[in-house]
Amino acid sequence: MKTVKEKTVLFLLGFSAAILLLAFVAITLFIGVGGLSAINFRMITTSIRKGGIFEPIIGTLYLLAGTIAMATPLGLATAIYLAEYAPKGKINRIIVQALNNLAGVPSIIFGLFGYAFFCRFLGLGISLLSGWLTLTCMTLPIVVRGSQEALKMVPKDFRVAAEALGAPKWKTIKDIVLPTATPGLATSIILGISRVAGETAAILFTCSVFLTKGLPTSPLQPVMVLTYHLYTLLVASPGTSTDRAFAIALILLGLVILLNLLAYLIRMRYRKRWKW
Repeated sequence: MKTVKEKTVLFLLGFSAAILLLAFVAITLFIGVGGLSAINFRMITTSIRKGGIFEPIIGTLYLLAGTIAMATPLGLATAIYLAEYAPKGKINRIIVQALNNLAGVPSIIFGLFGYAFFCRFLGLGISLLSGWLTLTCMTLPIVVRGSQEALKMVPKDFRVAAEALGAPKWKTIKDIVLPTATPGLATSIILGISRVAGETAAILFTCSVFLTKGLPTSPLQPVMVLTYHLYTLLVASPGTSTDRAFAIALILLGLVILLNLLAYLIRMRYRKRWKW
Protein backbone atom coordinates (compact mmCIF):
# COMPACT_ATOMS: atom_id res chain seq x y z
CA MET A 1 0.00 0.00 0.00
CA LYS A 2 1.25 3.44 -0.92
CA THR A 3 1.18 6.12 1.73
CA VAL A 4 -0.62 9.42 1.29
CA LYS A 5 2.74 11.16 0.85
CA GLU A 6 3.79 8.78 -1.94
CA LYS A 7 0.43 9.21 -3.70
CA THR A 8 0.76 12.99 -3.49
CA VAL A 9 4.28 12.92 -4.95
CA LEU A 10 3.18 10.61 -7.77
CA PHE A 11 0.21 12.87 -8.52
CA LEU A 12 2.42 15.97 -8.68
CA LEU A 13 4.92 14.22 -10.95
CA GLY A 14 2.18 12.99 -13.26
CA PHE A 15 0.53 16.41 -13.27
CA SER A 16 3.83 18.07 -14.25
CA ALA A 17 4.35 15.58 -17.07
CA ALA A 18 0.80 16.16 -18.29
CA ILE A 19 1.30 19.95 -18.31
CA LEU A 20 4.48 19.59 -20.39
CA LEU A 21 2.74 17.24 -22.84
CA LEU A 22 -0.24 19.57 -23.19
CA ALA A 23 2.07 22.55 -23.77
CA PHE A 24 3.90 20.68 -26.54
CA VAL A 25 0.65 19.57 -28.18
CA ALA A 26 -0.83 23.09 -27.91
CA ILE A 27 2.23 24.73 -29.51
CA THR A 28 2.37 22.13 -32.27
CA LEU A 29 -1.34 22.44 -33.05
CA PHE A 30 -1.26 26.24 -32.95
CA ILE A 31 1.63 26.46 -35.39
CA GLY A 32 0.33 23.56 -37.47
CA VAL A 33 -3.11 25.08 -37.97
CA GLY A 34 -1.57 28.41 -38.94
CA GLY A 35 1.12 26.99 -41.22
CA LEU A 36 -0.31 23.93 -42.96
CA SER A 37 -2.59 25.95 -45.19
CA ALA A 38 0.37 28.04 -46.44
CA ILE A 39 2.84 25.22 -47.08
CA ASN A 40 2.90 23.66 -50.52
CA PHE A 41 5.42 22.00 -52.82
CA ARG A 42 5.88 25.15 -54.89
CA MET A 43 6.71 27.23 -51.81
CA ILE A 44 9.39 24.79 -50.68
CA THR A 45 11.03 24.33 -54.09
CA THR A 46 10.80 27.87 -55.47
CA SER A 47 13.45 30.57 -55.13
CA ILE A 48 12.78 33.31 -52.62
CA ARG A 49 12.77 35.85 -55.42
CA LYS A 50 9.68 34.08 -56.79
CA GLY A 51 7.89 33.84 -53.46
CA GLY A 52 9.36 30.56 -52.19
CA ILE A 53 11.74 29.68 -49.37
CA PHE A 54 14.06 27.21 -51.10
CA GLU A 55 17.30 29.10 -50.30
CA PRO A 56 16.57 29.50 -46.56
CA ILE A 57 15.74 25.80 -46.24
CA ILE A 58 18.93 24.65 -47.97
CA GLY A 59 20.94 27.35 -46.16
CA THR A 60 19.69 26.01 -42.81
CA LEU A 61 20.78 22.50 -43.79
CA TYR A 62 24.20 23.85 -44.85
CA LEU A 63 24.55 25.54 -41.47
CA LEU A 64 23.59 22.42 -39.51
CA ALA A 65 25.80 20.11 -41.61
CA GLY A 66 28.87 22.29 -41.09
CA THR A 67 28.19 22.59 -37.37
CA ILE A 68 27.88 18.80 -37.05
CA ALA A 69 31.14 18.31 -38.97
CA MET A 70 33.00 20.67 -36.62
CA ALA A 71 31.34 19.95 -33.27
CA THR A 72 31.31 16.15 -33.45
CA PRO A 73 35.07 15.39 -33.57
CA LEU A 74 35.94 18.22 -31.15
CA GLY A 75 33.20 17.25 -28.71
CA LEU A 76 33.97 13.54 -28.79
CA ALA A 77 37.73 14.11 -28.41
CA THR A 78 37.16 16.36 -25.39
CA ALA A 79 34.69 13.93 -23.82
CA ILE A 80 37.07 10.99 -24.29
CA TYR A 81 39.89 12.93 -22.66
CA LEU A 82 37.76 14.00 -19.68
CA ALA A 83 36.19 10.57 -19.16
CA GLU A 84 39.16 8.30 -19.88
CA TYR A 85 42.45 10.17 -19.54
CA ALA A 86 42.11 13.34 -17.44
CA PRO A 87 43.24 12.89 -13.84
CA LYS A 88 40.38 13.10 -11.37
CA GLY A 89 41.14 16.28 -9.49
CA LYS A 90 40.68 20.00 -9.29
CA ILE A 91 41.56 20.70 -12.93
CA ASN A 92 39.01 18.17 -14.15
CA ARG A 93 36.30 19.70 -11.96
CA ILE A 94 37.15 23.20 -13.20
CA ILE A 95 36.86 22.08 -16.84
CA VAL A 96 33.52 20.36 -16.20
CA GLN A 97 32.17 23.40 -14.34
CA ALA A 98 33.33 25.69 -17.14
CA LEU A 99 31.45 23.53 -19.66
CA ASN A 100 28.33 23.65 -17.51
CA ASN A 101 28.55 27.43 -17.28
CA LEU A 102 29.18 27.73 -21.02
CA ALA A 103 26.04 25.69 -21.75
CA GLY A 104 23.98 28.33 -19.95
CA VAL A 105 25.40 31.36 -21.75
CA PRO A 106 22.68 33.23 -23.72
CA SER A 107 22.90 32.77 -27.47
CA ILE A 108 23.13 36.52 -28.08
CA ILE A 109 26.47 36.53 -26.27
CA PHE A 110 27.75 33.78 -28.56
CA GLY A 111 26.55 35.86 -31.48
CA LEU A 112 28.40 38.94 -30.24
CA PHE A 113 31.54 36.88 -29.61
CA GLY A 114 31.32 35.32 -33.08
CA TYR A 115 30.92 38.72 -34.71
CA ALA A 116 33.79 40.32 -32.77
CA PHE A 117 36.23 37.39 -33.02
CA PHE A 118 35.44 35.38 -36.15
CA CYS A 119 33.95 38.08 -38.38
CA ARG A 120 36.12 41.05 -37.46
CA PHE A 121 39.29 39.88 -35.67
CA LEU A 122 39.93 36.87 -37.92
CA GLY A 123 38.54 38.71 -40.94
CA LEU A 124 36.07 36.00 -41.97
CA GLY A 125 33.26 38.49 -42.39
CA ILE A 126 29.57 37.61 -42.46
CA SER A 127 29.94 34.09 -43.80
CA LEU A 128 28.96 30.46 -43.45
CA LEU A 129 32.31 29.74 -41.81
CA SER A 130 31.71 32.34 -39.11
CA GLY A 131 28.29 30.81 -38.48
CA TRP A 132 29.72 27.29 -38.27
CA LEU A 133 32.37 28.35 -35.77
CA THR A 134 29.91 30.32 -33.64
CA LEU A 135 27.34 27.51 -33.52
CA THR A 136 30.10 25.00 -32.80
CA CYS A 137 31.03 27.02 -29.71
CA MET A 138 27.38 26.86 -28.64
CA THR A 139 27.00 23.16 -29.32
CA LEU A 140 30.25 21.90 -27.79
CA PRO A 141 29.22 22.11 -24.10
CA ILE A 142 26.11 20.02 -24.76
CA VAL A 143 27.96 17.48 -26.89
CA VAL A 144 30.89 17.17 -24.46
CA ARG A 145 28.81 16.79 -21.29
CA GLY A 146 26.36 14.37 -22.90
CA SER A 147 29.15 12.29 -24.46
CA GLN A 148 31.11 12.28 -21.21
CA GLU A 149 28.13 10.88 -19.31
CA ALA A 150 27.54 8.28 -22.04
CA LEU A 151 31.15 7.10 -21.74
CA LYS A 152 30.89 6.92 -17.95
CA MET A 153 27.83 4.67 -18.23
CA VAL A 154 29.86 1.95 -19.98
CA PRO A 155 30.55 -0.67 -17.25
CA LYS A 156 34.08 -0.53 -15.91
CA ASP A 157 34.26 -4.33 -16.20
CA PHE A 158 34.35 -3.95 -20.01
CA ARG A 159 37.53 -1.92 -19.79
CA VAL A 160 39.11 -4.21 -17.19
CA ALA A 161 38.37 -7.33 -19.25
CA ALA A 162 39.81 -5.83 -22.44
CA GLU A 163 42.96 -4.59 -20.71
CA ALA A 164 43.37 -7.97 -18.98
CA LEU A 165 43.50 -9.57 -22.42
CA GLY A 166 46.37 -7.27 -23.35
CA ALA A 167 44.52 -4.59 -25.30
CA PRO A 168 46.08 -1.13 -24.97
CA LYS A 169 43.92 1.63 -23.54
CA TRP A 170 43.37 3.42 -26.85
CA LYS A 171 42.25 0.21 -28.53
CA THR A 172 39.92 -0.59 -25.64
CA ILE A 173 38.30 2.82 -26.06
CA LYS A 174 38.05 2.47 -29.85
CA ASP A 175 36.75 -1.09 -30.03
CA ILE A 176 34.83 -1.50 -26.76
CA VAL A 177 33.92 1.79 -25.06
CA LEU A 178 32.92 3.92 -28.06
CA PRO A 179 30.70 1.27 -29.78
CA THR A 180 28.99 0.51 -26.47
CA ALA A 181 28.39 4.19 -25.77
CA THR A 182 27.11 4.90 -29.30
CA PRO A 183 23.44 5.48 -28.29
CA GLY A 184 24.38 8.13 -25.74
CA LEU A 185 27.00 9.70 -28.00
CA ALA A 186 24.61 9.95 -30.95
CA THR A 187 21.86 11.34 -28.74
CA SER A 188 24.07 14.05 -27.24
CA ILE A 189 25.28 15.14 -30.70
CA ILE A 190 21.79 15.27 -32.20
CA LEU A 191 20.31 17.09 -29.20
CA GLY A 192 23.15 19.62 -29.35
CA ILE A 193 22.46 20.24 -33.04
CA SER A 194 18.69 20.42 -32.50
CA ARG A 195 19.27 23.21 -30.00
CA VAL A 196 21.08 25.40 -32.51
CA ALA A 197 18.68 24.52 -35.35
CA GLY A 198 16.31 27.19 -34.12
CA GLU A 199 18.86 29.80 -33.08
CA THR A 200 18.54 33.34 -34.39
CA ALA A 201 20.64 35.52 -32.09
CA ALA A 202 23.85 33.52 -32.65
CA ILE A 203 23.65 33.84 -36.44
CA LEU A 204 22.16 37.33 -36.54
CA PHE A 205 25.59 39.00 -36.70
CA THR A 206 27.74 36.20 -38.07
CA CYS A 207 26.41 34.48 -41.18
CA SER A 208 22.83 35.24 -42.16
CA VAL A 209 21.32 37.78 -44.55
CA PHE A 210 17.74 38.34 -45.68
CA LEU A 211 18.40 38.10 -49.42
CA THR A 212 21.20 36.71 -51.60
CA LYS A 213 21.58 35.94 -55.30
CA GLY A 214 21.39 32.22 -54.61
CA LEU A 215 22.94 29.48 -52.53
CA PRO A 216 26.46 30.10 -51.21
CA THR A 217 29.23 28.59 -53.32
CA SER A 218 31.95 29.20 -50.73
CA PRO A 219 32.18 29.01 -46.91
CA LEU A 220 33.18 32.68 -46.98
CA GLN A 221 29.81 33.77 -48.37
CA PRO A 222 26.72 34.65 -46.29
CA VAL A 223 23.69 32.39 -46.25
CA MET A 224 19.93 32.65 -45.94
CA VAL A 225 18.54 30.80 -42.91
CA LEU A 226 14.96 30.02 -41.91
CA THR A 227 15.22 31.48 -38.41
CA TYR A 228 16.65 34.79 -39.61
CA HIS A 229 14.14 34.93 -42.46
CA LEU A 230 11.29 34.41 -39.99
CA TYR A 231 12.70 37.05 -37.65
CA THR A 232 12.97 39.58 -40.47
CA LEU A 233 9.44 38.88 -41.69
CA LEU A 234 7.94 39.50 -38.25
CA VAL A 235 10.14 42.40 -37.10
CA ALA A 236 11.36 44.27 -40.17
CA SER A 237 8.27 43.60 -42.33
CA PRO A 238 5.28 43.71 -39.94
CA GLY A 239 2.83 44.02 -42.84
CA THR A 240 3.77 40.58 -44.21
CA SER A 241 1.10 37.87 -44.15
CA THR A 242 1.31 35.78 -41.00
CA ASP A 243 0.54 32.64 -43.02
CA ARG A 244 4.06 32.69 -44.46
CA ALA A 245 5.57 33.19 -41.01
CA PHE A 246 3.56 30.27 -39.62
CA ALA A 247 4.66 28.09 -42.54
CA ILE A 248 8.34 28.83 -41.84
CA ALA A 249 7.81 28.22 -38.12
CA LEU A 250 6.14 24.88 -38.87
CA ILE A 251 9.08 23.79 -41.05
CA LEU A 252 11.51 24.71 -38.27
CA LEU A 253 9.43 22.87 -35.68
CA GLY A 254 9.29 19.83 -37.93
CA LEU A 255 13.07 19.89 -38.35
CA VAL A 256 13.63 19.96 -34.58
CA ILE A 257 11.09 17.17 -34.01
CA LEU A 258 12.75 15.03 -36.68
CA LEU A 259 16.16 15.49 -35.07
CA ASN A 260 14.82 14.48 -31.65
CA LEU A 261 12.98 11.52 -33.18
CA LEU A 262 16.22 10.41 -34.84
CA ALA A 263 17.98 10.53 -31.47
CA TYR A 264 15.21 8.42 -29.93
CA LEU A 265 15.30 5.81 -32.71
CA ILE A 266 19.08 5.46 -32.48
CA ARG A 267 18.86 4.99 -28.73
CA MET A 268 16.10 2.38 -29.01
CA ARG A 269 17.91 0.47 -31.75
CA TYR A 270 21.09 0.05 -29.74
CA ARG A 271 19.23 -0.75 -26.54
CA LYS A 272 17.65 -3.74 -28.27
CA ARG A 273 21.01 -4.83 -29.70
CA TRP A 274 23.02 -4.58 -26.46
CA LYS A 275 21.49 -5.87 -23.26
CA TRP A 276 23.80 -5.59 -20.29
